[in-house]
Amino acid sequence: MKSDKNKTHKLNKIILFTGILFFLTTAYNCSSVKNSMVQNKAGQNKRADISVLAGPSAGGFVDNTVLSGISGASETDAITGATSSAFNAGVHSGINIGGHVIETGVDYIGFKQSVTYDLSSFAVSGIRDIRFHQLRLPVTYNFRFFNNELNRPKLVVKGGLSLGYTFSSSITGSEDMPVYDFSKWDYGPTLGITLYPFNLKGQYNLGFYLDMYRGSKIFNDVYHNAGGVGNHSYMKFGLVFQPDLFF
Repeated sequence: MKSDKNKTHKLNKIILFTGILFFLTTAYNCSSVKNSMVQNKAGQNKRADISVLAGPSAGGFVDNTVLSGISGASETDAITGATSSAFNAGVHSGINIGGHVIETGVDYIGFKQSVTYDLSSFAVSGIRDIRFHQLRLPVTYNFRFFNNELNRPKLVVKGGLSLGYTFSSSITGSEDMPVYDFSKWDYGPTLGITLYPFNLKGQYNLGFYLDMYRGSKIFNDVYHNAGGVGNHSYMKFGLVFQPDLFF
């Protein structure tokens, strides 16, 4: 019980900190719109930006394909997993403070995953299908490279934290499937890279992004108890468009 309370307290602090940072970033962006547009006309550095992202995603929880932590398993026992591509989209906002850019926003990500249990030693056999949908709140520090005369980068490398909330899920399987727990919240580190090869009319950026995430545990059953197993992990990529707003 004490361990659960500590985890809940830690998660609440992360949610509060991330929410406050998102609120402050958004408020600063809104308050600096007029000033930013004037600066842009003068050819000076931008203060804030907006990015729209969309593309495919793949991932889910880490399934126990190596049977880690399962005592009594034989060579004939196996757990296999498969994920299918889904969809992700988001709107991000970045703020430039003295050349240091903090980015945050809201992402939607869908997940499709199947886990096959073939555990003859435990009389367990069947397929568990998992579908879930998340809203995520990333906060990253951005390293920008190859800026043009309008201070628009060609390459962005970023790292930070991401908080996710599962607002819809469907988990189905045969009757002999083990009892499971599925957490609505997860958090952990995220890394990403964005490439802007196209600069339209010297103002609009169009490019590609790739983000990777490995976070806390979201799925647990008797065969997914080992450390790292059941943790959330995904990759999302696609097109990013940066219109001429808030500059």
